[in-house]
Amino acid sequence: MERKLLPFLILISCNNPFISNDCGCSINIYSNLPTDSNGVYLLEWNENLVMTYSHLYVNTECGLHTKVSWDSDYQYRIQTDWFSLINPSSMTDENGDGQIVYGVWEEFRGMTITLYGGYFCDEEEQHLDSCKVRIL
Repeated sequence: MERKLLPFLILISCNNPFISNDCGCSINIYSNLPTDSNGVYLLEWNENLVMTYSHLYVNTECGLHTKVSWDSDYQYRIQTDWFSLINPSSMTDENGDGQIVYGVWEEFRGMTITLYGGYFCDEEEQHLDSCKVRIL
């Protein structure tokens, strides 16, 4: 198995960064997993599965149908194709809440991965957040 370190998710806009078009939205990514003393989430490897899965949750405070894009700092190679550890996008509900599934293979045991989520508010204001997960 080959692993590939990727740069983090960057969303770029052509708008002037010094002009605020604050739409009143935000982003908060979190998990229900336990954390260590540094706030890193801890995912216990499941020996009975080929992959171990978990969920991340997001709140945007923007309401219905905010599309959140996701990525990870590592990818997994299957034959000739590379796959992110997390699904590429999700949508929020009427409260601005959403969730996404990610999964890791056994080769990731002992590693700490970073998962990124972000979106544009009114196609101008960028919101990003991330969290770290250590695979035990």
